[in-house]
Amino acid sequence: EYRDGILLFDLTDKKVWSKAVKDTVGLKEFYEKNKQNYLWEQRADASIYTCADEKIATQVRAMLKKNKSQKEILDEVNKKSQLNLQVESKAFQQKENSFVDANWNPGISANKIENGKVMFVEVKKLLKPEPKAFNESKGLVTADYQNYLEKEWISSLKKKYPVTVDKQVLSTIQ
Repeated sequence: EYRDGILLFDLTDKKVWSKAVKDTVGLKEFYEKNKQNYLWEQRADASIYTCADEKIATQVRAMLKKNKSQKEILDEVNKKSQLNLQVESKAFQQKENSFVDANWNPGISANKIENGKVMFVEVKKLLKPEPKAFNESKGLVTADYQNYLEKEWISSLKKKYPVTVDKQVLSTIQ
């Protein structure tokens, strides 16, 4: 039994697990055929501005109204100290950041004071659900590809070696 288990493990590794990792072309083809299974939920393209004080927050808001770029704002505000302004910009998923969740609609939120710093969120736009890039979903794609390879392998074995049950022998087993 132990020997058979080791043989089965080794064969499954060659036919399924290692193959899914090494077969990058097959993996990418599988992803392309099934990319609708790997979607981002609705996300918010947003920036969280963390300002040292109210004065800096007011300055940053004025610059945002003048459509200054984030780089221009950071360069101007952080001339004297890099601690005046920090910005985190990305596509946030819901429940990833409670402050962004509370201000989910496009626009600029009210100020929030946290740990002595003044924060506000600028939500540029809401992003519709879309497929994740291959590298963003590679782990899930690999797992699904392994399941696919295993089902295909078992299916081919069933075609090659059909299962027949000897009813007479089965009736003797209690």
